[in-house]
Amino acid sequence: MLAKDSIQHIMKPRSPKKLDDRNLRFTKNGTFQISVFSDLHFAENATLDSMTKRVMSHVLSREDVQLVVLNGDLISGEATDGDNSGHYLHEVVTPLVEMDIPWASTYGNHDSEINLNPMKDIYDHEIQYKNSLTRSMVTGPKAGVTNYYLPVYPHESSEDTPSLILWFFDSKGGHYATNRGINGLSGTRGDWVHEDVQFVPTYNHRPLTKSKQVVEWFINQNANLTAKYRKVIPSLAFYHIPAHAMFSYQEEEFDSKATPGINGEIVVSQGSGDTNYTGQDNQFMQALLNTTGLIATFSGHDHDNDWCFKWNGSIVEQELTGNGVNMCYGRHTGYGGYGDAARGGRQIFLDQRAMEDEIQTWIRLEDGTTSAAITLNATYGQDQYEEVARRMVQASRVSSTHEQSVLLPWVVLWSLTLVCFRVHLF
Repeated sequence: MLAKDSIQHIMKPRSPKKLDDRNLRFTKNGTFQISVFSDLHFAENATLDSMTKRVMSHVLSREDVQLVVLNGDLISGEATDGDNSGHYLHEVVTPLVEMDIPWASTYGNHDSEINLNPMKDIYDHEIQYKNSLTRSMVTGPKAGVTNYYLPVYPHESSEDTPSLILWFFDSKGGHYATNRGINGLSGTRGDWVHEDVQFVPTYNHRPLTKSKQVVEWFINQNANLTAKYRKVIPSLAFYHIPAHAMFSYQEEEFDSKATPGINGEIVVSQGSGDTNYTGQDNQFMQALLNTTGLIATFSGHDHDNDWCFKWNGSIVEQELTGNGVNMCYGRHTGYGGYGDAARGGRQIFLDQRAMEDEIQTWIRLEDGTTSAAITLNATYGQDQYEEVARRMVQASRVSSTHEQSVLLPWVVLWSLTLVCFRVHLF
């Protein structure tokens, strides 16, 4: 789309933008569309990375989007050596740079590994790009990196009040980087939106000394925005690992006609990856429920799920009852990682005049078709949809390095057995 010299110009480092640059706006038609790419898993295999970039380009060529959200697991950290992470981050964002589309990221459990520090090896590279809106307003050893918000303003340049707030949270997971000499921590990182963090003002990118909790920061910041603009501003939230409410719904009342989409695996929610679930995300879910104006949340992580549900049920043991907030998965976008469902990305379409009552969302697949188109409104969860047929990727696709590593011992064993069998015969 851009000439080579233009691409090089865009990729030049620049000073991080302040939050009040206000470069996110509704179109002149009063609409705003977001493409969500989840679980990209770059670095496992060069061929897979090329295929993933093709998915992103094909999806974006068919949609008119104002923002892309990279919703976690941008890079498979276990396949990197730390020093080459900048190269892989560049590979991740190349389709967005070429199409001159702004993006914002959350980081996932694979974005933090013993040889990959998400702050040093991803964030510090990512913020150098002209169109990167990724921020770090709340950070710390146990908080992760990508906790922040972005305002979206009306099309009119004279309007100073946002029409929409986009919240981003780091649900962490993975492992602390031990080869980078950062904080001296090792072992697994809690896989939930944590409370033990430091607060960072919007004009800075490193922690100061004032202690805050992520959930507390979220609650206070939301209240400050409401007071500042003297109105409740509609909002969306993005985080990689789903909240436990999604597991509860799937286990107790999943309805494939009221909840269209692929439902191919058990939900692995915050707090239940490398630990026993004991309600680690209870405070976070409570904060979401108490956020007036929150329309929907979006997560990834579980590659074989891409449905949305309206949380009206109760999680009895945690004394939480849904208030109608919509919770959605994205779609597994990358050819890295497990899963054989057709690749694609979730689309979110908002009309400034009606978004408090309804938003449109669907999955755009790599082949150009759409899946699971729904309207998130007052009757979603009661409306009946056709069940979504599961479409698979081509069986001939290149396998990921993880699949290769699992299959290799069996291939070797089979080969040795065949050799022994032939020796015995002759």
